[in-house]
Amino acid sequence: MPSISDGWFLKNKMGKIRIGFADLTHTGKGLSSLMFPFGIASVASYAKKELGDQIELELFKYPNDLKRYLEETPPKIMCFANFYWTYNLSIAFAEQIKRKYPETVIIFGGPNYPRFLSDQQKILTNTPIDFHIYREGELSFVEIFKILKEYDFEVDSIKSKKIKIPNCHYVYGNEIIRGETSPKMPDIEKIPSPYLTGLMDKFFDNVLTPALQTTRGCPFQCAYCQESSIYFTKLSRYSSTRIKKELEYIAKRTKVPELQMADSNFGMYDVDLEISRIIADIQKKYDYPKYINVGTGKNRKELVIKVSSILKGTLMLFAAVQSTDPTVLKNISRQNVKLDDQIEIGKAGEKFGANTLSEIILCLPGDTLKAHLKSMCDMADIGINVVRSHQLIMLPDTELYSKENRKKFGMVTGFRVYPRCFGKYELFGESFSSFEIEEFCIGTDTMPFEDYLECRKFDLTVEIFYNSGIFYELFQLLSQKSIKVSYLIKKLHDTVSSNSALSDLYDGFVKVGKDNTWENKEELEKFLKQPGVFEKYSSGKLGNNEQLNYRALTFFKKMDVLHEIMYGIAKQILSEKGCLNDEDIMYLDELCEFSLLLKGDILSLDLDTTKHFHFDFIKLISHKFDAQPLSFKLKNGIKIRAIHSQEQKDFITGYLKQYGTSIDGLGLVLSRCHINKIYREAVKVEEDALKQQNSACQTKKI
Repeated sequence: MPSISDGWFLKNKMGKIRIGFADLTHTGKGLSSLMFPFGIASVASYAKKELGDQIELELFKYPNDLKRYLEETPPKIMCFANFYWTYNLSIAFAEQIKRKYPETVIIFGGPNYPRFLSDQQKILTNTPIDFHIYREGELSFVEIFKILKEYDFEVDSIKSKKIKIPNCHYVYGNEIIRGETSPKMPDIEKIPSPYLTGLMDKFFDNVLTPALQTTRGCPFQCAYCQESSIYFTKLSRYSSTRIKKELEYIAKRTKVPELQMADSNFGMYDVDLEISRIIADIQKKYDYPKYINVGTGKNRKELVIKVSSILKGTLMLFAAVQSTDPTVLKNISRQNVKLDDQIEIGKAGEKFGANTLSEIILCLPGDTLKAHLKSMCDMADIGINVVRSHQLIMLPDTELYSKENRKKFGMVTGFRVYPRCFGKYELFGESFSSFEIEEFCIGTDTMPFEDYLECRKFDLTVEIFYNSGIFYELFQLLSQKSIKVSYLIKKLHDTVSSNSALSDLYDGFVKVGKDNTWENKEELEKFLKQPGVFEKYSSGKLGNNEQLNYRALTFFKKMDVLHEIMYGIAKQILSEKGCLNDEDIMYLDELCEFSLLLKGDILSLDLDTTKHFHFDFIKLISHKFDAQPLSFKLKNGIKIRAIHSQEQKDFITGYLKQYGTSIDGLGLVLSRCHINKIYREAVKVEEDALKQQNSACQTKKI
């Protein structure tokens, strides 16, 4: 093979310059990132349009795929998407490339890049990154390529002249050179579709989730968000004609149930009504997507609700709340949607059968134990059916990351391995392991660490007993008795976290959280290099998302225990309120049994059970349990069969193929899919049908 000095590796046999684009996923415990690499695909697609036959490019998601490419013939330019869940992995590959082929140009771009000068210089000085694109990448990459070509790809020549490239940063000596931040691309329609040009075809492997975008930018400036910069407030959109073609292209090729949309506020703009109708037409034609994951608009609730009605429950509705506390909202430059509008969102989700989601961020500046619990309960009381708490991640391109804000709010942080984001890899005959480390807030001047831990335990209670309407039927009954859901949750939490069949689980939850948290990043990095540590992470002993995992453990393994505890507490509350007689007890006992019939052992897809009840739960379902249940008592009772439909089986199987059946994977399934859609369907069994069913069962036994 010709040597590097021959310049052979610069071009392929057709004279084209080889360029690789990678948005990698860790593979140490399943896949850490399941999304199509839409960002790098957009940059690559625009580059191909502008540079034409000068270049030959290829996209990568899987590390082994990139390994084969690099070992076959090294590219002249290797580009990496910079996300905090794959940053160290990308740096590790870049270091290996630079050692083997120092003339290969390494370019990074993406949101995991500091906003502040001193942090930027530290990154560029201590890594093999030649150039880092800041903000949008399409125009900047083409400009970098043209300058590289002009200087015969001599990086040092460009840097020594301190040439400033728009949206591009690099270091020369002890100085950081930063090109002017150019405006956002005025017409993103000029970017050829990476789907319609075939760039994405290799990723239709029935594991990765297709991703696309209709609108770039966000008009809001929340201090915890990477898009808080004024740079992102100007919006740009793709045409509905293009989106329709892309959706049809995707629907014909994918087997996964979900579509990921990269919009920040879908449903907030008039054009989104047209997009929603396009998606609905695709759904009718291809039965895809079954579920749409996207952040919905933070205001204009009437429009968001219209979009949801068009998509008939496949779109999760967001109640855009990170806290309901005025002090916290002021500290993060956030103004929430009015409470009445959030209530309407909750009602709309129930009406259209859609998931409604509110995400609360724990430990924001000014947050307290009382404020956090109130935020969680406020959302539950207005009917949002998934109230999920997230920890505050210290993202480097946000205002809260600054030293000034850390000091101002007394922020205390910890470090941990980002769940599932690790693996062992091999390149050029050398093996190496890689872990992603994230920094997150565990205390402030208003939130001591012990209060933070108590918040985490309360969040687990909400996750286990409330989210996805696991006890929706019971909540409806309590509502009829004027008992708030939050009262039940608080009563439940006081019991289960200290003295119940689940108290050991809560103790384990807190211990795992502490074991996964390090005060010092450098100490964690030393620990990760010790023999046998990788195996602890790959086996699940360390490094899991404890909130999702413990929820999955109870949901899939302890559903009967959850029902016993929940219905026991409910009876206690009703008795205290003077709302419990013998008929009420009978109804609650049968409701508990009916609920378990639909939700117990949920992954046994062929389980087919029939039971006799004294209450017509079929009709109660049609009333969404918003009716006086005792009026549905039947003299002769009713036989009800619980069974998964074939559509449900396909839906569940699709998610299990993507995420796996480990507790870790099942936790991700619960966080992604619409849980109500996987409960068994209840069917009334007539006597003749029941006889035939019993006869068929007997025949099968024989």
